[in-house]
Amino acid sequence: MKLQVLGCAGGIGGLEKLTTCFLLDHDILIDAGSGITSLSMDQLCAIDHVFISHSHLDHVFGLALLLDSVLGKRDNPITVHASDEVIATLNCHLFNWKIWPDFSVIPSPSNGILRWEIMPALSTFELNGRFIQSHPVSHTVDAVAYWVHNRENGFLFTGDLATTPALWSHFATEQRLRQVLIDCSFPNSEAEIASASKHYCPQSLLDDIKSMPASTKFAVSHLKPGQEKLIMEQLQSNPTHQFTALHSGAHFEF
Repeated sequence: MKLQVLGCAGGIGGLEKLTTCFLLDHDILIDAGSGITSLSMDQLCAIDHVFISHSHLDHVFGLALLLDSVLGKRDNPITVHASDEVIATLNCHLFNWKIWPDFSVIPSPSNGILRWEIMPALSTFELNGRFIQSHPVSHTVDAVAYWVHNRENGFLFTGDLATTPALWSHFATEQRLRQVLIDCSFPNSEAEIASASKHYCPQSLLDDIKSMPASTKFAVSHLKPGQEKLIMEQLQSNPTHQFTALHSGAHFEF
């Protein structure tokens, strides 16, 4: 499996310019933030599946543009996988004919370019030897992390989250886990804002992952603009785990 970081920013105006979106091989997107805009038309048309972690705008608005761009250029619909609550939210507030057309009925009700696939918590979807499993996480809206592997090794994409003990107790003994792509949005001085918005700051993140092996590699995403250096300094001052800042254009192979 090959993973390309298309976007990982926690906002605009900072070191990273594009919001959360990852390309798995050539045919799967994980989240659909503005990072999707770095893909060519041929690459957009090759996407068959999109896995959405939660419904917040910086993770989903590229989905609307993707469907519009590939309409009439591919024979099969794009399948969007998410929880039933996330799907209901996107149908109600995005694909509602007021903010954006309902592409599940375009070009026709029986042949929409958008196909929804409900993905219950802890369920696993297999795509040509790639296994994608959802794990509930704590956020201000219904949200999941995705554990992606090929039976031999893989990565955990946390999406946006705050303290979620069950997630880390589950993965503390997962021998196939090679990389964690993790949200840490605020510095410790803004711990109250992080708590209210249900994101990590360095201290809450470090407290949460104490059970994880020291060998676990953490690539940090969703750093708030202007705070990137401070957040990483606070994480890297703790010697128990390895932290690097994620960046657009990064590649991983599993």
